[in-house]
Amino acid sequence: MITNKIIDILLTITAWAVVPLQLITTFVLGILVNLTFGLLLWPFSLVWMVLFLGPLIGVSYVWERVPFTRLFVSMLGIPLAVIGDIYVSLIPSMGETDSRIVKMLYCQTFPYTWRFHQLHIHSQQLNIDSDDDLITIFKRISKDFAIREYVIRHYLKVLSEENTINKA
Repeated sequence: MITNKIIDILLTITAWAVVPLQLITTFVLGILVNLTFGLLLWPFSLVWMVLFLGPLIGVSYVWERVPFTRLFVSMLGIPLAVIGDIYVSLIPSMGETDSRIVKMLYCQTFPYTWRFHQLHIHSQQLNIDSDDDLITIFKRISKDFAIREYVIRHYLKVLSEENTINKA
């Protein structure tokens, strides 16, 4: 949980520089994407998958499976997650806000990215017992309105339904 809090602090600090820059890059790159009829989004997605998504999932998997490597893995994963989140913020989403939010969640849920990946890919429901850390992270990072709405729509509504079923 400390690793994730460090990521949250670093993202808050870098937001002061990223948000103004984001306005410029999304506008300029958005024009370029429109001029290329969306073909420019392919290289952006490829960079995301190769440089950020794959390594984040892999490092998170190691973090969960090999506990004695957590310090070393955290030192690799924290910069990867922060730079990945900045990258996602700077590229245009071109109307695919859910995709952008999922990419941000992959970064912001580190070191639980592997669990989030399993939850997202397999459309699994949150398990109150085993996903307690992920639920805590979802509640903390839901400061952003779009992320909060996405998380509630796709993941936390299941949690409230499970609580209702368990109480009955």
